Amino acid sequence: DTRLLPQFVCEQIYDVTQGDAIITTEVGQHQMWAAQFYHFTKPCKWITSGGLGTMGFGFPAAIGAQVAFPEAVVIDIAGDGSFQMTLQELATAVQYDIPVIVAILNNQSLGMVRQWQQFFYEGRYADTSLEVSPDYVKLADAYGAVGLRAMKPEDVRPTLEEAIRLRRPVVIDFPVKQMENVFPMIPSGGSIKDMLLA
Repeated sequence: DTRLLPQFVCEQIYDVTQGDAIITTEVGQHQMWAAQFYHFTKPCKWITSGGLGTMGFGFPAAIGAQVAFPEAVVIDIAGDGSFQMTLQELATAVQYDIPVIVAILNNQSLGMVRQWQQFFYEGRYADTSLEVSPDYVKLADAYGAVGLRAMKPEDVRPTLEEAIRLRRPVVIDFPVKQMENVFPMIPSGGSIKDMLLA
């Protein structure tokens, strides 16, 4: 599998923005990777629904943050499943010229649920595949936003730099490794001594 690693994409977002961006997230694996690999060093730069499990939260939150801080770089680090919950708000971003960036860590699945099914349900996968999904570049174009895609590690940084330079609503599709998992994780009802490290 030669797809991008989601952890690498999060680190590149940090490097390109030098930690100055306002980061929002949806809910799922990408939320955990953003927390782990975007090295937050400044206050008021992290907007997430925490443990409340609100899929679709990150994109509207990013729009609100961008309106509140029009000069800031605001990036929603999203999963493909969560982004589909509120992607119609691209119309809002375009209509009001809100230059928010959506960075989709696209693993074609509801990744966190798939991970739980892998580890705790003997790989009995149910309703987590998102292989039938929109082409996010075409979707952005259909709304009048900018759609970009980075397929290789060397394309990630220049794609992010272009998105920031444009100061328009941008959706970036990062096809990432589908079976990549979040670690460490604690099983439901477990304690730290039950932590899974790999």
